Amino acid sequence: MTAVRLIGCVLVSCALARSARSEGTGNAAPDPAVADASALAEAYFDEAERFDGFLTYEVRRGPASATFTVARRWRDGLAELVFDIREPEAFSKWALLLRENRGGSDDLFAYIDKTGTVFDRGVRRLAASQLERHAFFDLLAIGDYRPTPRGELVYQAAPDERLDGVPCRVVTATAPKSYFGFDRIELAFAADTGLLLETRLIQGGREVRRLTSAPGDFKDVGGRRLPFRRVAHGWADDGETEIVLLRVVETPDLPDGLFSELNLRVQHFPEF
Repeated sequence: MTAVRLIGCVLVSCALARSARSEGTGNAAPDPAVADASALAEAYFDEAERFDGFLTYEVRRGPASATFTVARRWRDGLAELVFDIREPEAFSKWALLLRENRGGSDDLFAYIDKTGTVFDRGVRRLAASQLERHAFFDLLAIGDYRPTPRGELVYQAAPDERLDGVPCRVVTATAPKSYFGFDRIELAFAADTGLLLETRLIQGGREVRRLTSAPGDFKDVGGRRLPFRRVAHGWADDGETEIVLLRVVETPDLPDGLFSELNLRVQHFPEF
């Protein structure tokens, strides 16, 4: 994997990164105990997802594991993400580029080197269903790392719940059009902190995926409370996938070249 130095991108101070935040509202966070459903959800996503930076994850499912870094930046209220697979070695040449679209399906490009020969290399535009059919993406589910743009979902309050004894406010979210592969999302926020403890994706009246965190799984990074551990369950299995955030670096002004289709092939990804 080629390493390049991105001047001004990685060695940025936390103070500079915080001053450059442009995706949030700039207002004080609402009281999670009384905020309306939309304000509660949007405030959490502003804090936990809507910032530029690098995030390195390890995912574990039984004896299998993978490590990868996500480079993320926001432009005009939509996110671009590059996935750089680091481990296992057999997949270390794989890379993905996701570009969010408003009112339609995301653009997804992949560089998948199946055989290690020049004849098999190339950047392909894919549908999410094509990735889902590959066994490796049972471990790395792209949707688990896709941030939510402001205004993409419509929120409504649902009856309160308790999750492992923690009082939670529940919010249901729907998209104007069905292009995400689910009918609605159920979001359970801790009533005292506003932290998102559970996400449930519902399709056809059935839960198809669930992501869960405990209050102790969150850590403060530069004034942002981020989930450093999530546990994912899919409807078709009884196992679980553990998602661990190993490192996070918030940094503005990531270069255009990092988020290009060409870079999936040449793989000029930063090391940090």
